[in-house]
Amino acid sequence: MLPKISVVIPVYNVENYLHRCVDSILNQTFQDFEIILVDDGSLDNSGQICDAYAQKDKRIKVIHKKNARVSAARNDGIKIAKGKYLSFIDSDDWIEPGMYQEMVNKVEELELDFIMCDYKKKSNNYEDKRTQPIRGGYYSKDDIKNELFHCLIMFDQIEFPPTISNWVCLFNLKFLKRNNLYYDEDIHYCEDSILGSKIIYHATSFYYLKDHYYYNYFYNPASTTNTYNKNKWNAYLKINERLKIYFGKTIEYDFTRQIKINMLYFTLNTLGQLKYSGCDGKERLNRIQEIMRHPKVTEIFEDFKLPNVSWKTKVTILLIRFKLVRLYRLFILNKRRPGTLHFTDEFLNKQQ
Repeated sequence: MLPKISVVIPVYNVENYLHRCVDSILNQTFQDFEIILVDDGSLDNSGQICDAYAQKDKRIKVIHKKNARVSAARNDGIKIAKGKYLSFIDSDDWIEPGMYQEMVNKVEELELDFIMCDYKKKSNNYEDKRTQPIRGGYYSKDDIKNELFHCLIMFDQIEFPPTISNWVCLFNLKFLKRNNLYYDEDIHYCEDSILGSKIIYHATSFYYLKDHYYYNYFYNPASTTNTYNKNKWNAYLKINERLKIYFGKTIEYDFTRQIKINMLYFTLNTLGQLKYSGCDGKERLNRIQEIMRHPKVTEIFEDFKLPNVSWKTKVTILLIRFKLVRLYRLFILNKRRPGTLHFTDEFLNKQQ
């Protein structure tokens, strides 16, 4: 008999967290699942831990592979999944016992393409509940078009769309495969955002379990990259170009502004990280120039109205728009005061 849910967990050097993650699934009130552990070339004892779980529970399958990063690992899980529904969990996170039971009940009752809950962001010192700025409840295809297309790629406040965190969702596997919804394996940063946008676009039904905080997102500042990274910047450029190709030709909705704001987010994010890059003043100035003068950044401001953000953020955007490199370095990077804009990588580099 096939399982109801396939749970895909990419695993890479997480020996200190993996037990907590897997045990939270095994302790679910809903027990009709399989767990697919994708050991992505771990260099610690993670692979052995995966094998030990598989020996104890026949519902657990293990894939050992050469490191190819999280997008490829998730796709490997999708390809062998046998469940009617699919869930992704990051290996340093964990879920509450009733998560799958409530999700399955609702998705079966309403025949949904996917369902989403809220989460708690946790570290060793604090806990913060996170929810999305959209209503809870059921969305038909018309509801999705009328209420979610305006934030399918990016909110006007320069915030990611509701599905930025794929791990708070339960997907109908046939829906994903029917619409060829997989991760871009050559993108290693912000991979959730591009897939999440495609999922909203293709969905004909969706339910949001607002204020149901079933997922626990472990935020470890020591493992988060908050520095400038050339590969990351190139990934951001690649993402935006693919968004243009994928959504640029649709006649249902004009996503042009959202794509521009998405590129603006990436620009602000990358520039903000330069404060922690460790490079000297001259090199930092050169990097700021490289980003601000990039053709894709220049394109943002062609027929562009400033987004709905604070005046401090608007000032920062204007410095970028007019390529005021030295002023940016002086007032934003070197003399930042409390409350000044800074974009972090909280969602963008969670794995590896």
